[in-house]
Amino acid sequence: MAEPIDPKKADLRKQLERAQELKREQLEKEKEHRAEGKQETKARGERQHAFAEAEILEQERKKREFKEWQAAEADRKKAIAEMKKKKEEERKFWEDQDAKNAERHKKRAAYMKHMQEQNARQALLERRKTAAKKLMDDTREKAEWDALRGRQQAELQAKEERRRAEQQGRKKRADADQEEQRLKETADEEARQKKAKLEAQEREALSRLDGDMRRRRIEAGNLPVGVREAELRKIETDERRERDKITQDKRGKQTAVDTETNKRKLEIDALTRRKREEATIRERESLQSVETKERQSGDQAGKEAIRREGEAARRAYRIEHGEEEIPS
Repeated sequence: MAEPIDPKKADLRKQLERAQELKREQLEKEKEHRAEGKQETKARGERQHAFAEAEILEQERKKREFKEWQAAEADRKKAIAEMKKKKEEERKFWEDQDAKNAERHKKRAAYMKHMQEQNARQALLERRKTAAKKLMDDTREKAEWDALRGRQQAELQAKEERRRAEQQGRKKRADADQEEQRLKETADEEARQKKAKLEAQEREALSRLDGDMRRRRIEAGNLPVGVREAELRKIETDERRERDKITQDKRGKQTAVDTETNKRKLEIDALTRRKREEATIRERESLQSVETKERQSGDQAGKEAIRREGEAARRAYRIEHGEEEIPS
C-alpha cells in the first residue's frame, strides 16, 4: 500500500518548482538583454563608420565639382570671346548685304511698278472675263430653269386637258351605252306589249270560235241521226281548221313583231355605235390637239431660252472686249 503524501511537503515542492521556473525566465530575459546590447553596440559602430565614409565622399564631390566649375568657366569665357568675334564678322557681313539689298530693292521697285501696271491690266481683263462668264452662266441657268418650268407647266396643263378629254369621252361612251340599253329595253317592252295584245286577240278569237262551235253542235243535235253525224264531223273539221288558222295568224304576227324588234335593235346598235365612235374620234382629236399644244409650248420655251442665251453671248463679248461696262 502506498505511503500517504504530506500536504505541506507537496506545497513546498510546488513553491520550489515555481521559484526555479521564475529563475529560468529571469536568466532568459537577461540573456536576451545582453544580446540586444551587443547588437545595438555593433549597429552604432556601423553607423559611425558610414558617417565617416559619407563625409569623405562629400569632400571628394565638392573638389570634383569645383574642378568642373573651373573648366566650365574657362569654356564660357572662350565661348564669349568667340561669340564677340562672330558677331563682328556678322555685322560686317550684314553691312555688305544691306548695301547689296538696297541696290536690289531699287531694281525690284522699278520691276514691281511695271508688274503692278501689267497686273492691273491683267486684273481688269480677268474681271471682264469673269463678268462675261458670270453673265453667260447666270443667263443660261435662268433661261434653262424658265424653260424647264415652262415645259413643266405645259405638261401639267396638258395632263389636266387630257384627263378632261378622256373623262368626257368615257362619259359620252357611257351615255351611248345607257341610251342603247334604254332603247333596247323600250323595244323589248313594246314587243312584249304587242305579243300580249296578240295573245289576248287569240284568246278572244278562240272564245268566239268556241261559241260558234257550241251553237252549231246544238243546232246539229236537232238534225236527223244520219245527217247529224255528218254535220258533227264537219263541225270538228271546221273547228280544227279555224283553231289552226287563229294560231298560225298569231304566230305570224309574233314573228313580225320579233322581226321588227330585231330590226329596231340593229338600228339602235348602229346609232349608239356611231355615237361611241364619234366620242372616241373627238377624244382622239382632243388628245392630239393637247399633244400638239404641249409640244409647241415646249418648243417655244426652248426657243426663248436659246434667244436669251444668244443675247447674253453678244453682251458677254462686248463686256470682255471693253465695249460695254462691267455690270455692277
